[in-house]
Amino acid sequence: MKRYFESVMTVLFVGLAFMGCKEESGTEPGGDSKPVATLYQFASSGDYNPDNDCFIRVAANSATQSAYYLAELTADKEARGMSDEQYAEYVVSNGTKLDQISGASEQDVYITGLKGMYTVSVVAVNGSTKTMQNTEFAGLDYHYLCDGTYYCDFFQEEWPVEVEYSEIGNRYRIVDNWYEGYGIAFSPSGSNVTMYPSKVQTGYVHSKYGMVSVTDRGSSFDKDKKEFTFVFRWTVDAGSFGEYNDVLTLEKLPGE
Repeated sequence: MKRYFESVMTVLFVGLAFMGCKEESGTEPGGDSKPVATLYQFASSGDYNPDNDCFIRVAANSATQSAYYLAELTADKEARGMSDEQYAEYVVSNGTKLDQISGASEQDVYITGLKGMYTVSVVAVNGSTKTMQNTEFAGLDYHYLCDGTYYCDFFQEEWPVEVEYSEIGNRYRIVDNWYEGYGIAFSPSGSNVTMYPSKVQTGYVHSKYGMVSVTDRGSSFDKDKKEFTFVFRWTVDAGSFGEYNDVLTLEKLPGE
């Protein structure tokens, strides 16, 4: 009986070992069965504009011989009516080759000047085998909306401003607000307002303390009055001047 039991266990062990050899390649590191280029998207920084410059990182596996990327307006991509397989071929034929991708590798790419809703596609290639991954990027597209009146509580002054609006992102912008080249961008959500970024320089240089900045402390929007109230903390490197309420009144809202 003991010998019979040992024989059965030996057969089971051999069978399991055989099944392990039958697992598809790619389950162990370095044994990938098909090319894959994983696509990551990050916020642009430094000299790049996060509103319109898309920063992607492509990480390819060991089966990837080459990879290509293409950024296209989502509406244009959808209008082609292509299957994923057909569009992957289109990306390879019409996109840009990633010159640092070969085998297990990575490459960072900035795609600049995107205005509108974009689809960014990356295709990994190994012979006739292709796999594709996509990510979306919303590039802000500002247009003149209306004139407005801006009251600055800190300066105790009021002045006219030109207000721009991007339907994508529901984003407002004043390019030249306190001083030329120093403005604000913001988005309402109900009665709440988000500043982009939350801290900006005003262009006002204090004679003793240097450049003065404002930090959003909880701004609000009154749709009926077409009025934004910005609660700003005015600061320099040495400290704070305190909080003041600035008010922007628009002539009209988007769609009017």
